[in-house]
Amino acid sequence: MDLFPERTCCGFGACLWRLTVLLLSVSSLPTATALLEGLYCGTEVCYDVLGVTREASKAEIARAYRQLARRYHPDRYRPEEPGEEETAHNKFLLIATAYETLKDEDTRRDYDYMLDHPEEYYQHYYAYYRRRLAPKVDVRIVILVTICAISAVQVEPLRWKRQLLLSS
Repeated sequence: MDLFPERTCCGFGACLWRLTVLLLSVSSLPTATALLEGLYCGTEVCYDVLGVTREASKAEIARAYRQLARRYHPDRYRPEEPGEEETAHNKFLLIATAYETLKDEDTRRDYDYMLDHPEEYYQHYYAYYRRRLAPKVDVRIVILVTICAISAVQVEPLRWKRQLLLSS
């Protein structure tokens, strides 16, 4: 006696059909990719944009950037067809972004980690925006300079009043 007759397979063809539908639905799920839109060079690999390898030195990266920047700079680029100015401008911005990413050792290390570990995309967003939005100056120095400036503003009128009282 079968307790669940509606769950039994009606034959090999029905089971094969269900398996095919399951495999197609799983294959259509989005996969984790290292290149995230809005991070670093977007869907382009920064090394490919500059035409260098991952083992390239800072000098090689700088040389490749200067050559490409000279070629695609908006002031120097002469388009062959109308409408290419916008494409060249976008290419120049992509080249500049690639250079900014690869010239700094810490940013380059984060970028290489992103390429090596595409499944950790939440960590990639955190690392990118932590470095991008972090204050460039130590907050303690800003507080110290602010307190000194406020103190100087408060002390000067007191000195002026003291000299005024002593002179009269």
